[in-house]
Amino acid sequence: MVMTRPRFGWFRAKNWLFLASVIVGLGACARIVSAASSEARRVSLEDAIAFAIAANPDYAAASRELLFVHGELVRANYISQYNPEASAGGDYRHSSEQWDSEDWRVDLSQQLEVFGQPALRRQSAHYAVNRAAADFANQKRLLIAAVKLTYYAAVRERLATNLFKELAALDGRLNDAAQARLKAGEIGQIDANLARVRYGQSRRALLEAFDRYQIERLSLGRLLGGAAGAKPEPAGDLQVEPLPVDLEKLVAMARDNRPDYRAAKLEIARLETEAKLNRRLALPNPTVGAFMGREVVSERFYGVTIGVPLPLFNRRQAEATQIDARLLQARDRLRALDLDIAREVAAGWDRYRTALEVVEINRRSIVAPARESFELLDAAFVAGKLDLLSLSVAERQAFEARIGDVNAQFNLAAAEVALDLAVGGIR
Repeated sequence: MVMTRPRFGWFRAKNWLFLASVIVGLGACARIVSAASSEARRVSLEDAIAFAIAANPDYAAASRELLFVHGELVRANYISQYNPEASAGGDYRHSSEQWDSEDWRVDLSQQLEVFGQPALRRQSAHYAVNRAAADFANQKRLLIAAVKLTYYAAVRERLATNLFKELAALDGRLNDAAQARLKAGEIGQIDANLARVRYGQSRRALLEAFDRYQIERLSLGRLLGGAAGAKPEPAGDLQVEPLPVDLEKLVAMARDNRPDYRAAKLEIARLETEAKLNRRLALPNPTVGAFMGREVVSERFYGVTIGVPLPLFNRRQAEATQIDARLLQARDRLRALDLDIAREVAAGWDRYRTALEVVEINRRSIVAPARESFELLDAAFVAGKLDLLSLSVAERQAFEARIGDVNAQFNLAAAEVALDLAVGGIR
């Protein structure tokens, strides 16, 4: 595998203030948005995504990793990784010959990295910062997908709740009609009881649907970090436009777009640089110094020193073994991620195409005929030409067709979210 050195972009040491201001601004924006509204409000999908990016605490916590890794870049840009070493000493001697001597000496030394270690250390730190930025971008990708899926789930439950309201209202009218016909002697007790049972079932289903809607709203509010209230109400629908792409293009797009894939390649580049740096660190860096002092009453002296460590016992073999193991592990993970991307995109594409076809078939062959049949049977029932049992069956068929259409639309929206997540951004 050939690795290319990525451009470091704006993640250079001289721009660290800009990076810090971006992170601090993210936290300030979260506090402002969170304080703007403590009550639930209607939000569009675009607003929900913006609120989540600004106020989601998990996303904000992930942003702090950028500051942490940037510290490694600051350390790599030190003038030297080794501080100068100063030492001093002296003594006082009294002689029996009636003369005194004050001897002293001052030493200053500095170890020099002369084998290119600083440049490699800075390069490794740049890779680490860019990898952390890619990991952070991946957190954003996952957060947006979670917001979209939860938003669509809340929309589905809202639409389902509205359908159950219609069903309960219709079953209530049918029950009233059945009880009136029972009193008039036009139907028997069994038919009247059936109407009451249907009405009770629809009311129970309405309560359950409303409860599911509230749960989805709570989940959405958590993802938005409370910026739109504890239970924001989704204002959108489940309509999605077909994607004008094919599988081959999607796989290529995924390898270009996925930040986790980019992070995996950057980690390999970082470890390769670390391996090279470790080999350079095993080389003996010279230590140069200067000294001056005084001996025997007034004799002064000065000079320079040069020292070279002898790498006889520690040649950083353990570090080399650990880096090599991490490098092999990173390459295996990149290969596994490459296979996962191909599988996820293919599975997401198949699921999306199936969901799109189901929506088309459902609307063309199920919803419209069922609605038309129920309207005709309802008119026949009002005219006294149809019994209650037949009308109830037709009513349930029409309702199941409509609720099936809502579920089909949700499945299509969820399939698009999953495909967009696998590709790393389509639209």
